[in-house]
Amino acid sequence: MYRVNTEIPGAIELVHPNKFLPNLRPVEEFRHTPIIPISEKDLLKYKVEVEEKNRKGYYVEIRKDTIYFYTIAFITLNMLFYAFLMANEKQMRIKEDIERSHTLRQKAGAGRKGANVYDERREAHALDGNKGKLF
Repeated sequence: MYRVNTEIPGAIELVHPNKFLPNLRPVEEFRHTPIIPISEKDLLKYKVEVEEKNRKGYYVEIRKDTIYFYTIAFITLNMLFYAFLMANEKQMRIKEDIERSHTLRQKAGAGRKGANVYDERREAHALDGNKGKLF
């Protein structure tokens, strides 16, 4: 925790802000010129060089190493994506096989109907209100 100590001589807290600014030195008293004088010719040459660089535009340089790196990275990422895709597809196939075998086991244990679904289709056909042939 800080506390203002007004007993210190020259403390910034003692100076009124509106009275502080006029006491600053004028800008003219500061040295803006370099120690070694620069000729007008050199200044003009520098300005012309800056304008030429600004008009020139940008030059982009791409090294072969960068191209190789990004190509290898892209191929590696594609291989990883393909591996995950194939693993997911394999898992989905295994899941479908398990569900199919589970369904067939249920139907096989359903009694004399077994795996035959003709009776179920006939009942659904009758419930729909169809009086024609089933097939």
